[in-house]
Amino acid sequence: MFVEIIGDQPLPDAVDRDDVEDLLEQAIGDEGSVTGAGTGDGRWHLDVEVDTAGRQAQLLVRRLAQALVDAELGWVRVRPEAEDTGLPASALV
Repeated sequence: MFVEIIGDQPLPDAVDRDDVEDLLEQAIGDEGSVTGAGTGDGRWHLDVEVDTAGRQAQLLVRRLAQALVDAELGWVRVRPEAEDTGLPASALV
């Protein structure tokens, strides 16, 4: 399952997108990986592929959201492929 991690504003000065990528990679372990990234118009995103389906995929999405919240990035949106806009990570934990 594809999951897009979307930052609608710049990251805090002490954090860069590579830090968020490392955080997400740690959160999903060998059950997925960050496969792409981009920036533009003051926004940034990371593409994550989760190697499971159904309920297990939803648990991994929640794990990604929890990692973002724990890093004080609860405002970052998490958008699984079946959703149009996604939700802030803080709404998913």
